[in-house]
Amino acid sequence: MKIKALIILIILILLIGGGFFVWKNLIVQKTGVSKIEEKVFQEKKEEPKLKFEWKKDEGIRISDGSVPYVYKLKDGRFRLYYCGAGGILSAISQDGLNFKKEPGVRISSVNVKGNQESMVCDPTLVELPDGKIRMYYKGANDFGGPGEAIHKVFSAISSDGLNFQKEGLRIDSEKTGDMGWASVPEAIKLPDGRIRIYYVSGDPKAEGGIMSAISKDGLNFEKEKGARVKGNFVDPAITILPNGKFLLLVVYNCRPEKGYCDPNLPNGLYSLISDDGLNFSDLSLVIQFDPGYQFLDPTIIKIDENTFRVYFGVLIRPGESMFIKSITGYLKRSNF
Repeated sequence: MKIKALIILIILILLIGGGFFVWKNLIVQKTGVSKIEEKVFQEKKEEPKLKFEWKKDEGIRISDGSVPYVYKLKDGRFRLYYCGAGGILSAISQDGLNFKKEPGVRISSVNVKGNQESMVCDPTLVELPDGKIRMYYKGANDFGGPGEAIHKVFSAISSDGLNFQKEGLRIDSEKTGDMGWASVPEAIKLPDGRIRIYYVSGDPKAEGGIMSAISKDGLNFEKEKGARVKGNFVDPAITILPNGKFLLLVVYNCRPEKGYCDPNLPNGLYSLISDDGLNFSDLSLVIQFDPGYQFLDPTIIKIDENTFRVYFGVLIRPGESMFIKSITGYLKRSNF
């Protein structure tokens, strides 16, 4: 009996000891997971948010031009491409504020009524691996909005940024579901080398807003599914922020006579943020229109790690000449 009792006692001790060992390890493992989760949460919580403080720049950049696109040269100067008499023109600046017009026309309109490039405008550029520059631009066959004219996206190439050779049609809005309206293109080279073009679309899915197309070679584009921004937000301008997120600038212009107007949104320039360049959120007012003014077709350039400048066309009254102004944004980092 004593031997039997001793055996039972040993078995109980082993069971209790083993149970304690397992329990202790579970607690250690559970505590370890909790610490990892807490660390990850803390890192996310401490990631600073980027917010802009926008200030108007004094003066006018170009007195008789519209639809600007700004490009920073390797020597530090700024070249502003814009729409003017005869087609797409350019001006040069040392500081990005005081511009001197350059002679000649960068992209000429085709002086034939009804030609798809009888009106050319809305320039946007990307740098190519061989050092050349490709310009994408809008070609229109007439004046007017959707249903009144057809807008398509074309391209041209240059080795010096001044003399361009036309390459042909890139987005045929009559064959892409855009209902004859692919306008105001904005191109960006993605980190993987592909080219994405954001543009104002006549596709009913866009609801008057912005869609996009993607290309591996910069020449053959495939329309991407869904709308980037819906609801009459137009004239896209895109850049990548220091934290890797995409900043999209758009224009909202409430026009009751056209049948659309959101009373909760003042007319002006807005910004949106995206992690992937496709899904945008965090709509924020950048600058509200001054009474009697319209701000159109923004373009954005990085000045340094904490400073960005936005150029845009200003229209006082329909039929009058537009001019180009700018604002400067200063990045502020906050944990709140």
